[in-house]
Amino acid sequence: MIAHNSEGNFDVTALLAMAQNWSGLEGMDLAKDVTREAQGDWIGGAWRLGHGYEEAGDDSRPHVIAIDYGAKHNIFRNLVKAGAKVTVVPAKTSLEQVLALKPDGVFLSNGPGDPAATGEYAVPVIAGLLECDMPLFGICLGHQMLALAAGAKTVKMHQGHRGANHPVQRLTGDQAGLVEITSMNHGFAVDASSLPDNIEETHRSLFDGSNCGISIKGKRAFGVQYHPEASPGPMDSFYLFEKFVGGLR
Repeated sequence: MIAHNSEGNFDVTALLAMAQNWSGLEGMDLAKDVTREAQGDWIGGAWRLGHGYEEAGDDSRPHVIAIDYGAKHNIFRNLVKAGAKVTVVPAKTSLEQVLALKPDGVFLSNGPGDPAATGEYAVPVIAGLLECDMPLFGICLGHQMLALAAGAKTVKMHQGHRGANHPVQRLTGDQAGLVEITSMNHGFAVDASSLPDNIEETHRSLFDGSNCGISIKGKRAFGVQYHPEASPGPMDSFYLFEKFVGGLR
């Protein structure tokens, strides 16, 4: 509990009771409180010294629909930097509404709260996109709900990951074994022991061994638990945006 009073007068007993009676994050859908209310085209890419924000490009770029569960704007800038044209839609946008926008791929954003709670309305949409063989890329909450849609489970962590110095090891591909320094801010995780045969684990935390990345076998769909747009490496993880957008061309 954090409280402020300009005169320094605090009811410590009441504040303590508020902290003790907090229900916790399990079962809480917070994405509905932070998502945007209306669909809109994203304008602007990455910022460069002396140049400002990059132009978003023309209609010849692959069209990415970004579902906003509480997204960080720098994710959209990195999608533009990687070569995409981006349209952002609210968290509760239906499968039919997403497909009506004729996307080349769909991005599943980060956000707060319990992935199972937000997943009550988001997972059926994601599962439908998987059925349509739509290319998908999820970050943090989006990664967790992609895993749920493919048959895995998520768990509340005893101690979440917070900070910009988390080492994550790649488990697959030509650079298996390589370690990225990543930024994380999450209290839920994909349960690696619950992964069905159709999900491949691609990244793992070197701090506690928890899952940090998946791909869906036979689909162009993958996700990571960490935040590549936060650039703690600073560019260790930008390849994920290039992989996603490059696969849409």
